[in-house]
Amino acid sequence: MDTAEEADICRVCRSEGTSDKPLYHPCVCTGSIKFIHQECLVQWLKHSRKEYCELCKHRFAFTPIYSPDMPSRLPIQDICAGLLSSVGTAIRYWFHYTLVAFAWLGVVPLTASHIHGSTRSWELQL
Repeated sequence: MDTAEEADICRVCRSEGTSDKPLYHPCVCTGSIKFIHQECLVQWLKHSRKEYCELCKHRFAFTPIYSPDMPSRLPIQDICAGLLSSVGTAIRYWFHYTLVAFAWLGVVPLTASHIHGSTRSWELQL
């Protein structure tokens, strides 16, 4: 490791990179503000609610990294279980909205009509 690398520090926490917490340069900034720890960047992004560097306006791009023991293909049981779960959720929503529509478009108008009709016949008797 040469002296230039040892002088590099995180622009958020101001500490040097280690083997556990290496420094990254996720944007196009240069100089002393170029480097940042991954944890510091994630915390800063949560706090600022931005997806880009405030200094150079470079949009951060994150690539998911999967576990090395992850299978190359998704098992058919998992696909079927996910599909069945999605269909079940869709049926529940359909049933719920159908009941709501039936209540508002059927029961409520008929009840209001019946109440209005009985009130009117009571007024006619007086």
